[in-house]
Amino acid sequence: MPVIVDSQHPHPFLPSLQSGTAIDIWRAEHQDIRPMEIAILNLMADKRATEQQLAEWLGHTILQVKLTFIAPDRYIDKIEQGHEPGHTPREHIEKFYQRWSRVRHQKFDGLIITGVNARERDITQESVWPEVVEILEWSKRHVLSTLFLCWGALAALHHFHAIGHRKAERKVYGLYDHKLGPDKTGLLRGFPDLFQVPVSRWRHIDLQALAQNTLLEAVATSTETGANIIVESDNYDQGRGCFARRIYVLNHPEYAADTLRLEYERDHAQDPATPPPAHYFQDGNTEKTPPNSWRHTAQLYANWVHMIYEATPFDIADIPNTFG
Repeated sequence: MPVIVDSQHPHPFLPSLQSGTAIDIWRAEHQDIRPMEIAILNLMADKRATEQQLAEWLGHTILQVKLTFIAPDRYIDKIEQGHEPGHTPREHIEKFYQRWSRVRHQKFDGLIITGVNARERDITQESVWPEVVEILEWSKRHVLSTLFLCWGALAALHHFHAIGHRKAERKVYGLYDHKLGPDKTGLLRGFPDLFQVPVSRWRHIDLQALAQNTLLEAVATSTETGANIIVESDNYDQGRGCFARRIYVLNHPEYAADTLRLEYERDHAQDPATPPPAHYFQDGNTEKTPPNSWRHTAQLYANWVHMIYEATPFDIADIPNTFG
């Protein structure tokens, strides 16, 4: 929890309000606490695995988090018509998911948009694209902070900033070194200067367009794979605090120790020429899951929840509706 400080009489050694580890004394004495309302638009085929990974890391905080799982109307329509998904039981979706149109009148402290099992070279040609665009526009007025993962990050960067991407000849996947960049929001508080993150993607964003965009800040990058975490910040509390309005995460800090191994086994079964994930297996042993050396990087999710808590109003209806 944050350290209480007096903004009128700043202490020379205590953290500042901009650090993410402090709270103003007036706010601390008058704040009310409620569960953080977070919606998850889960576009992955194996929904249960994604649910488990995200719920585990979102729960790494003393704050209460209420999760609402949503899916596009078109997908729910197919389920209600009797379609049997290949990776998630229909009964699971019927029990735990709401269709997008049923929550669009609500406001949320946070929203997560996951990746998708992409089929098209052009992301705008994916069947979910029209509804995703609608949800992106809706988030401007109904969500305080949105976390975009993998394909979701590419889609949002394209929609909000016209930042394109290219598809690589081979999938880039493995365990890659990353370093911290400037981070005025404190989203990566507690991260070491150098750390490893699992990478698994086909697409690379336009780094030149990213560098020219003054609204975006790459807070974690890799010399081998480029930008990983990109932040679009905004102010709250009359400008005394700064939070990440939108977060674009291209890689996978939430991966379990065996996720890359399972991906390799799946891809290798389809194409024996598939190389093993880079920098991942120890001593070239592709049958043994290596230890999880990146678990601490999933602190990103707990930091995000804490940041939302600091910035969001007690009455969720008061979430500003004027963000761009």
